[in-house]
Amino acid sequence: MHASLEPMNCLKYLRLQSTLVIAISGLLSGCVASYQKYPGQTVIQVNDHVMTAKEFSSLLAHNLKDLDALTVKDPNHLEFMKQKILQDFITRSLTLDYARTHGLIIEEKTLDQEVDQVRSSYPDDLTFRRELALQNQSFSEWRETVRFRLIEKLVFNKINEKAKPPTDDELKLYYEQRKDFFKRKNRIFIQQIVLEDEGRADFIKNELKKKSLEELAKRYSITPEAKSGGVVGWIESGTVEYFDPLFAKPMGQIHGPIKSPFGYHLVRVEKKSNSPFLSFEEVKPLLLRELLAKKEQSNFISWLDSQVRSSKVLKNAELINSMQVSTRSEN
Repeated sequence: MHASLEPMNCLKYLRLQSTLVIAISGLLSGCVASYQKYPGQTVIQVNDHVMTAKEFSSLLAHNLKDLDALTVKDPNHLEFMKQKILQDFITRSLTLDYARTHGLIIEEKTLDQEVDQVRSSYPDDLTFRRELALQNQSFSEWRETVRFRLIEKLVFNKINEKAKPPTDDELKLYYEQRKDFFKRKNRIFIQQIVLEDEGRADFIKNELKKKSLEELAKRYSITPEAKSGGVVGWIESGTVEYFDPLFAKPMGQIHGPIKSPFGYHLVRVEKKSNSPFLSFEEVKPLLLRELLAKKEQSNFISWLDSQVRSSKVLKNAELINSMQVSTRSEN
């Protein structure tokens, strides 16, 4: 694909934001193309999907509008944004083609439900409309964006419907590779009674020589775990400052009263754990989710690569390269 472009002395602007414009500079000699013809020029075509210069410029301006002028004019950043727009268009086009071929559609009722759910997350309709205006989108454009997200999810699930879950061996290998992420601090398992004043705490401590902590916690403790006999459970070192000295204390004894913002604590250390890592079994559900997500994403990327190779993808590199950014003060 080839485009006839205006020369540098025939520079034209597509005004897209109040202070941001995309300049299309010509690379060929002669003022042969009129300004009116530029917006309709094809920037990229994927099978029967076409993006025009106007559409490309609008997306480019939208992606750059919140950046400072120095970043906007950085050629490396500009090139990155151009390539991102092109890649997103390729992905979108091929996703829609796959959905069409496999009869994957979003019913209007389903779309309406998703739209209503998103809109309900805003305090009122005016706030929602203002957000659309900030994004330079009409309601109908935004609604189609929501439709595509739902289609994209259907396509992603369809491509991965035969994906096999990771085996235990794969999970164990993944665990060993990421073991440093599962480091943990020393832990203690504690039970406690919390009283309002120190005098009462001293009295209850003496009572503990005759009665069980569980019984006295249920009767006198003022914190929520009282109903479970004062069982707090596992805590890590460094989590609760006033409990940190307990890590050096022996198990099975009553320690305190320990003063805190909640009152006066009588604490018994039931168990200690010095294991430096969370065990494989403890993190297995997390590993399963992470590794399956990685596999599914890899499958999708492989599918996308194969579709790009087998599809008609044409880029107007000359026109794309000629698009530069210029800023103007508001009139």
